[in-house]
Amino acid sequence: MAGDVGGATVLVVEDTRINRLALRRGVEREGHRVLEAVDGREALEVLARETVDMVLLDLLMPEMDGFAVLERMSRDPEQRDIPVLVISAVDAPEDVARAIEMGAIDCLPKPFDPVILRVRLRTALEQARLHRLEQDYLRQELALREQDRLATLGRLAAGLGHELNNPAAAALSTARQLAAANDATMALLADLLRRADGAQVVAAVESLLDGASDHLSARHETADALEPVLADIGIAEPWNDAAELAALGIAAEAVARRLSPLARDVAPLALAWLQTRGRARRGVERLVASVERMAALTSALRGYSYLDRAPQQDVDVRVGIEETLTILGHKIPDGVTVVRELDDDLPPITAYGGQLNQVWTNLVDNAIGVLDGSGVVTIRARRGVGAVEVEVEDDGPGVPTDLQGRIFEPFFTTKSPGHGTGLGLSISHQIVTEAHGGDLSVESAPGQTVFRVVLPVLPPPPAPGGPDD
Repeated sequence: MAGDVGGATVLVVEDTRINRLALRRGVEREGHRVLEAVDGREALEVLARETVDMVLLDLLMPEMDGFAVLERMSRDPEQRDIPVLVISAVDAPEDVARAIEMGAIDCLPKPFDPVILRVRLRTALEQARLHRLEQDYLRQELALREQDRLATLGRLAAGLGHELNNPAAAALSTARQLAAANDATMALLADLLRRADGAQVVAAVESLLDGASDHLSARHETADALEPVLADIGIAEPWNDAAELAALGIAAEAVARRLSPLARDVAPLALAWLQTRGRARRGVERLVASVERMAALTSALRGYSYLDRAPQQDVDVRVGIEETLTILGHKIPDGVTVVRELDDDLPPITAYGGQLNQVWTNLVDNAIGVLDGSGVVTIRARRGVGAVEVEVEDDGPGVPTDLQGRIFEPFFTTKSPGHGTGLGLSISHQIVTEAHGGDLSVESAPGQTVFRVVLPVLPPPPAPGGPDD
């Protein structure tokens, strides 16, 4: 508290001098520091320059009365939480009722009784102390929640950097190859168009590419079949080119039909044009795939973090789970299988989407972590009664029975030092139960652990210090 050690600072606002002195003596006897104001205007000046723990406020004063002070204090973020004990005559209950509606916590009747003053003063200051403790707790809770969210995003960002680097490097390499292929294509095209049958060669090659198959099941057999065909049309070393044409999905029969009618001296040129055009097409496909992968990752990250969107809105739980799995893709070992069982008829829920994604991240990340590189994680989402139910199940070793009751406690972790803060499940529990009015529970035995989240479809009533604060 402000003021002397062990005491509070109390502002006494009373226009009558004898009453003001009586209140001062009563407050000082309780060990508190007293500031004085003779009217509402002076009271607001004191509040603007001093840190005050409590106000004793007379309601009926000249110039600016107590009601005006209450109204001004309610509009000031620094003053609205200061407890106010109004002073009023016992024959004016309507004034007291109005003051309490405006934010006063209690009434001290005139004339003053020292015993009542002491009790009301102690009670009001204790309530104020508890309120401050509650606000401090909420601030710490929100700070821990934000710390965990930022830590989670930091870990994901490190993995995403690697995930994005792979398609980015592939796109850069492919773009360089395409530049070289483009130069070769233009040079070959110029050579072909100098020939009288150049247009016929170009048309034959383009026809082969258009008819190429993306789903050849026997590439080796196709390559073997291509070698004699290429030899027949005048290719000197057919074994060097057969595998590449097979990889492009071009069948031996098609090559024989399209290129055999051409002059033998044009076959090497036709083959070079075919290979160059095929490489260019495949390069474009690889480039598009790389860019699409990068776009999918950045889109998932944007959706995951709910950037540029209202904190609370209609949320599709399936989308949030899929975005989370995309973001976590780099953390899923080859030996871990993720099974999705997401019902198509899930209703949207009014929720804090970014916070729910934090829950999915914690639950899925934990499930992957306990499997030690091998196992199955199953994610289910289904419609409940007025709710959406989500389960994250793993076939790992399970949570010991004696620890299941503590698993949602802050800072409790079964991980080795340096591998967990013990905040993930605690914060997930707070997000589900407090911010969304839902339920998060666990059932575990060796070989099967299920974390179950139940989220109401309708939004919970707002709570003080909630996520939108």
